[in-house]
Amino acid sequence: MESEARPNRWIVPGAFLATAVMLYFGTGLTPIAWLTWLAPLPALLLAPKVRLRTALLVAFGAYLVSTSNSWAYYAHSYDVPLPAGIAISLGYSIAFTAGVRLFRAWVRRGRPLLAALSVPAVWVALLYTSASVNPTGISGTLAGSQVGVPVVLQTASVAGAWGVEFLVMLGPALVAALRFAPLRVGAVSLVVALLVGGFGVLRLAGDESVPEQRVAAMVHDTAPWGVDITSPEGQALVDKYAAAIATLPAEVTTVVLPEAAFGVDDASLPTLRDKMSALATARRLTLVVGYLRRSGGDKYNESLAVPGDGRSPVSYLKHHDLASVLGDDLAFVPGTHTGLAICMDVNFPDPARDYAHAGATMLLIPAADNDEDGWQHAHTAVLRGVENGMSVVWAGRYGTAMIADGHGRVLAEKHVGHADAVTVVIAAVRPGSGDTPYTRIGDWAAWLAIAITLLAGGLLIRGVRRRPASIGAATEEPVRTEARV
Repeated sequence: MESEARPNRWIVPGAFLATAVMLYFGTGLTPIAWLTWLAPLPALLLAPKVRLRTALLVAFGAYLVSTSNSWAYYAHSYDVPLPAGIAISLGYSIAFTAGVRLFRAWVRRGRPLLAALSVPAVWVALLYTSASVNPTGISGTLAGSQVGVPVVLQTASVAGAWGVEFLVMLGPALVAALRFAPLRVGAVSLVVALLVGGFGVLRLAGDESVPEQRVAAMVHDTAPWGVDITSPEGQALVDKYAAAIATLPAEVTTVVLPEAAFGVDDASLPTLRDKMSALATARRLTLVVGYLRRSGGDKYNESLAVPGDGRSPVSYLKHHDLASVLGDDLAFVPGTHTGLAICMDVNFPDPARDYAHAGATMLLIPAADNDEDGWQHAHTAVLRGVENGMSVVWAGRYGTAMIADGHGRVLAEKHVGHADAVTVVIAAVRPGSGDTPYTRIGDWAAWLAIAITLLAGGLLIRGVRRRPASIGAATEEPVRTEARV
């Protein structure tokens, strides 16, 4: 039998409810950043006090229940259909449960630091593995919840979004392990907080000498996907965008329209170029527009950058697409360090990292979402910007229009409405600093998490196999208080 004392009758349902409620509001489509840090804590505090089965059921059940914050979205989303949504809910729940399992095991073996490190390590390892094989990449993880906390977000410039993900799970794990080795765990917690906070503050106080550019993201609220540029509806939409552009302040130098704002074929593509060139030239600004091109029975999701100074337009083919259309070329606004991307491209490390390698300091991104997930997806783009030192302009149809600087500070943001109108956000933004340590090194934080997971899991399995047969597989060592790693 296990050696733990019988817990208070309310401690198990209390931990379950507290974890589920805080995860519900601290994750999902519009998370509350500070709750994200607290949410895992009740389940972790409970785990060493109760039987293994109870600890695992609380962890898995609480996380699974919390994912109900996205079930309605999964039920009608074309980006994340219901089967994928179910897999995501189960995957997150399994990853959290695995972390609780390792935490409990190593705390009970007198290794509180290894226990604390195991929680974020297994979480990041499983999510990274999933993202690496998922054709749609990954969005909406815990790291995205920290976009409103720029000091924490700067970690992404060194360790990527996976580093931020690791920190968010490490915090509550260290707190939960604190009572088993107060001095050692407390010292590690203090060092981590000082390093993360100090680096974040220093980076946010970076060079302010780079001149600002006034840019705009512009989205018609209800225009259909890929409206034919040659149709009356297409011309009416051109006129509405023209009217909105005409009202912009004279200082605006760049305007980004949404993904698939218009539809063309090979014959009508010059018409789109001519109309967009006329709008750009009239205001002497750069205009970026997403369009759907049909050619020879295939569809291509592209964007067009039209400089207002008479230079030739540049087109970009979306790198990541559910239709398996793969682009492999980067595209820059002529004469600038400003690159082009489209929507789901930000679910992957590239092409953002490739752009930073090539010298980009800003990304212009036409996008399209499912209304509810606009905030979440736009903030995934912010993470890519921080990872690689690039400011971001995001124009998301059925979602969010947003502008953020290269440090992840959101300068302007507005949810797209449901009227026959054009939503516009404008901000003065500095180009980012350019390539970062993360740009040069890559996903080292994820690989470190995998290594820690293999170490913690491997040692645990080895220890179980080496027990005397008379002890039995269900028996575990009592909780120890030595401050060992």
